[in-house]
Amino acid sequence: MKFWYKEKNAPASGTYLCSLDELNTGEFLEFSFGDNPKTVFRMFLHNDNGAIRAFMNMCPHFDVPLNNQPGEFFTSDGSKFMCMFHYAKFEFSDGECVEGPCEGLSLERIPLNFTSGKVYIGGAENI
Repeated sequence: MKFWYKEKNAPASGTYLCSLDELNTGEFLEFSFGDNPKTVFRMFLHNDNGAIRAFMNMCPHFDVPLNNQPGEFFTSDGSKFMCMFHYAKFEFSDGECVEGPCEGLSLERIPLNFTSGKVYIGGAENI
């Protein structure tokens, strides 16, 4: 199992991500940290009917980003996240893979803190 905070270029606890009004229901925002394409840390936020969650943008099957084009995160019906390389499908609520080659594994969840309408990276104790 990977630990997001041990990854190269992982954002520190307290890193500002966005304002809550930038993330409407059903939408997501992508973030990347670091300049080297080989070690960039990729993550995304998703607003699931008011529940804001963050995950590393890395398929647990083969350590590749879920999307190969910006914005490609969902199944065709919009009900799950999907890896565009392996077609693995993941639940919005906890990132668990429910179909595909990594069934039973999960996306790595990143904790968040919310203060004054803004979203920040939380600490490992917030998971």
